[in-house]
Amino acid sequence: MASFKNVKDNYTLNVGTNANGVYDGSGIFTINAQTIFEGNVTYTVPSTTTSAFYVAAANNTGSITDMGLLGQTGPTTYAGFRFDTTANAWQTSPNVYANGAPITAYANVGSTPAGDSTDIQFNNNGVFAGSANLTFNIPNSQITINGSEAFGNIGVIPGNVANAVVLYSNAVGQGGTGLYFTSSAAQDELVSRRNAIIYGIIF
Repeated sequence: MASFKNVKDNYTLNVGTNANGVYDGSGIFTINAQTIFEGNVTYTVPSTTTSAFYVAAANNTGSITDMGLLGQTGPTTYAGFRFDTTANAWQTSPNVYANGAPITAYANVGSTPAGDSTDIQFNNNGVFAGSANLTFNIPNSQITINGSEAFGNIGVIPGNVANAVVLYSNAVGQGGTGLYFTSSAAQDELVSRRNAIIYGIIF
């Protein structure tokens, strides 16, 4: 026979006492049954279950699309771990409200790479993206860029990399380009076609 208990305010169960006979919550509260919580459940100390799985959003008929767990990271801050049925993926966020709604957008956990094979991944408004215009060929160790590459002026000469040539941008010099290279063997500015013609005539 089913039974119910209605409580108007907070309801506390104290299990276990200390040496002075004062209830201190040191005991073990055991439930040998399927347990359904309708509402938020907060654990202030580690909780142990002998079941293989926790069930979030039990008896969900499909109306709940996000379900998971929250970790309290501060007095009023939380991190979220949820399953999103729309994305069909597990997601995490480092900053959410107490009800699990995102402050910082959730990101898929172990998401499938975007684009096609060899496409280099990049952040496109918070999600992984890939493009055939930016690829990496593994057998040839080759990056292919179908477009332009912008070199920002870093204002300093970078350190050399062993067995490599480093390209970088700096103030425009006599070469007329502002695009430089450095290696263990040499360091100089690439010369523009116009300047090369002028230097050819002069010298």
